[in-house]
Amino acid sequence: MDNASKKLTRQVIRQVHPDLFVDSPYEKQCNSESLKRLNNYVDELAKNRQPKPTTLEFFVRDGTQLKRLQAQLTPSGSLAPLFFAFELISADDLANVGGVSSADDTNFLAWLKDQVSEAVRTAERHDVMKWHIRRLKSSFEEKYGLAAVQIGAEYAVSLEEQENQVDSLTALDDAVQEVTQEKNNPNYFKHLSIQLYHTSACPQEAYSFVDDNGVFKMRTEHMKAYVGDDGALHLVADRSTLKEQIYSLDLERARMLTKVSLYWLKRVRDLTPAVTQLLGVRHVWCDTKSEQNSQKFVLWAGYLLEKREEIKDLFAGRKFAFSIIVHADTSGPLINFHQSSPILNVRADCPASHLINFLASEGGSEASKASTEVQNTRAKEEALLERVRQVFDARCVIKICMNDQVKEAAMRLLDNADVIKQVVDLRGACIALDDCYEVWDSGFISIPYNFKIEELSNMLPKLQLGQHPSSSSEPPESGPLVSEAYQQAQSKSAGNAPYANLDGNSRTRSNSSNRSSSNNRSSSSDRSSSSSSSNGSSSSKRSSSSTNGNSSVDGAPSTDNGSSNSNRSKVGASAHGGSLTQGHNGMHPKCLLRPRLQPPSPPFRPHQIRAIPTLRAPAQPRLAASAVHAQVCRQSLQAVSAARNCLRLL
Repeated sequence: MDNASKKLTRQVIRQVHPDLFVDSPYEKQCNSESLKRLNNYVDELAKNRQPKPTTLEFFVRDGTQLKRLQAQLTPSGSLAPLFFAFELISADDLANVGGVSSADDTNFLAWLKDQVSEAVRTAERHDVMKWHIRRLKSSFEEKYGLAAVQIGAEYAVSLEEQENQVDSLTALDDAVQEVTQEKNNPNYFKHLSIQLYHTSACPQEAYSFVDDNGVFKMRTEHMKAYVGDDGALHLVADRSTLKEQIYSLDLERARMLTKVSLYWLKRVRDLTPAVTQLLGVRHVWCDTKSEQNSQKFVLWAGYLLEKREEIKDLFAGRKFAFSIIVHADTSGPLINFHQSSPILNVRADCPASHLINFLASEGGSEASKASTEVQNTRAKEEALLERVRQVFDARCVIKICMNDQVKEAAMRLLDNADVIKQVVDLRGACIALDDCYEVWDSGFISIPYNFKIEELSNMLPKLQLGQHPSSSSEPPESGPLVSEAYQQAQSKSAGNAPYANLDGNSRTRSNSSNRSSSNNRSSSSDRSSSSSSSNGSSSSKRSSSSTNGNSSVDGAPSTDNGSSNSNRSKVGASAHGGSLTQGHNGMHPKCLLRPRLQPPSPPFRPHQIRAIPTLRAPAQPRLAASAVHAQVCRQSLQAVSAARNCLRLL
């Protein structure tokens, strides 16, 4: 499967994953069966076999409705019908199945250069929103004495989901404040838990009714508010009905169920250390999302503790390297262990004697040895990933690919770090070692573990000039700034006019170009400040300096690690203009020609976020034409000298 197909397949799975349809059993089962058939189809392709014709039927959420999608996969091995059913490709793409480029055709440096800037900016905004949501939740819980507030999924993937969480919290705050004022009781919600759902991701319920013509019909609507078995209030963040939802619930019953749930949680916390010490394992965990699971764990732990003396005599202080997870899934075996995991899965209904016999047998010893090897391997992987993070000054580096591919990917990055850093600035980036090229909604950048690197020396000059490695000698159609830089490079190589001043302080361009450059510098300063505050590094200072006897252009730093990351570009968008970045931005610090594509920024709506000021740097005043001309003349000789030095280094 090529890179594009992998990316589209992931988008499909994110829409149809069975966990998204917990409250719709039929749709959940249908999606689960279709995913199994899709997996078998892809497995046949991976084994170079001709797959059988496969019919897929999925349910997806369309606003407040559930929509059915069908796709017929043929023996040709193409997934295009599936992508077309989900509107991920056009009809022309469906007719032109072979038109998608494979991962082998993707140029690593060119792709990374196009994507990294906007991805870093997205990650920074995602991080700011994450902490803002946590502060809102914490202050809201403290204000009304709530035990906990949960909005949708625990971790929002995209900026849109984060904005939805902020909207939901704001709506809930307004409704709860009105209710407490009407009840004249500020402690009306004290010690209660709330599970909140945004209207765009709310569970659906089916209702049957008979219309005016006597016809039986069914429809789906947002779920109705209810009190869970653990006492949590399940509410829909609909401003028009939220207060009515609260009044419709029996809060006294919710308080009683909450006390019972907290009792079982306390019992779990009290018994967990005792069981961990008794069995001699690293950790013991259990699922406490429901009161029933907590009760099952308490009973399981009680049976073990009844055999305390027998276990002590049998093990005599023996220690195991694995951890135990106690779960309530009756579809699996009583005890399950995999060689690649340091976790022993134990069902809550597993007899105590059965677990004791396993731990005392050779199986327990083998599981402990395998866990030790896995933990040592993971420690080495974490150290290697940390080394990659430090070399590129990235925010974080994680792994998505298989374990045996992590080392290959990390060493490939480290071996080519010097060349990569000359072209791409990965400072502050979130990198995922994966099997494909992809930019996540959270700003993470997936790069394949086997990216191509054999042509780096030939591609480097073109990439530093803002050209695509496969481009011809014609000027790229990427906007006036890139075209201008290209013409200046051509005139320099032909021995004609010298390089013009390329610093960001003065440029002789049209009014629109000046305004664009000024805005780019302003937003770049804001992002640089945000990045420095989160990563603990200070932003670079613009100054004129001398390097190896050659004066650099004003505004270009003279060190490799003293520049700020500028001009974040839109992920995956086509170029509509260009800008010349300052600082090395991943290139050699003495290189003057650094055109970078600058598409329009994504539609980020800061007005929807409370307590987060929108940072705007003041627009830089434009210099008069005569002043610009004079400054260009003064610095032209410096530009020529530094450019020659750059070409010698290349």
